[in-house]
Amino acid sequence: MTSPSPSPAPSTTNTAAAAAAAVRSLARDDGPYVLRPWVDPVPLSVDGTQDGIRINCVEYYDGNLYVGTSASELLHFVRLPPDPADKFGRPVFIPASRLTPVFNENATSRPGVQQILLLPRVGKACILCNRTVTFYSLPELTPSGTREVNNCNWIGGVDLNEQDSDEEVSGLGGSVIILLSTNKRIQVVKIEDGNIDFAGSTLSVRRDSIACVADSKTYALIDVDHQLKIPLMSISSLEDGPSPESTVDAAASR
Repeated sequence: MTSPSPSPAPSTTNTAAAAAAAVRSLARDDGPYVLRPWVDPVPLSVDGTQDGIRINCVEYYDGNLYVGTSASELLHFVRLPPDPADKFGRPVFIPASRLTPVFNENATSRPGVQQILLLPRVGKACILCNRTVTFYSLPELTPSGTREVNNCNWIGGVDLNEQDSDEEVSGLGGSVIILLSTNKRIQVVKIEDGNIDFAGSTLSVRRDSIACVADSKTYALIDVDHQLKIPLMSISSLEDGPSPESTVDAAASR
């Protein structure tokens, strides 16, 4: 009977190879380009049956991931940062919304969501779905306006000089010009971030670029072109003063 031979000691070569592999793994995360999964798998359908559904387009901006599918759906994922205490932690993307952009029901072909054009300068997203263009607000994708453009082939034409500086001007307001290609022409569309803070307004009268807007107690002049609000005096110092309609009509006629 022979005694069992002792286990061989780990070789220096194997230890060095394992260390080198670990270093390479860390280097991949620290390199100029990092390839890592964000959403895997992508929930292409609500019920989990993903047969025949494909991803048509993907856009990312400021922690928000937008995915357009051939099922005419637009998926929105929000990025959650990794745990600072976890050295090897990675960000997680959670589903935020799933919507079906409006499109012409009479369209002969339905390729799904064809393009996602993000316009952070004005806080808008332009979506081409089944040849119909609709507009939404960033980042939550709430409908923005009621305008729709049918029979559109592509959207784009953003000024590359402005696009390079979008990160610096995002959220500061302004306007963006885009191009929409239809069957007969190329439309030039100017999109503006035109919100003016005036809560509880009940009436408005406008001449050219100046509007007079009233609430229950006060009114103000608004420069629509420059998005400026000029507060005016109260309609009445009394609780039961004159109606806003009569005061606004008088101010607009001056």
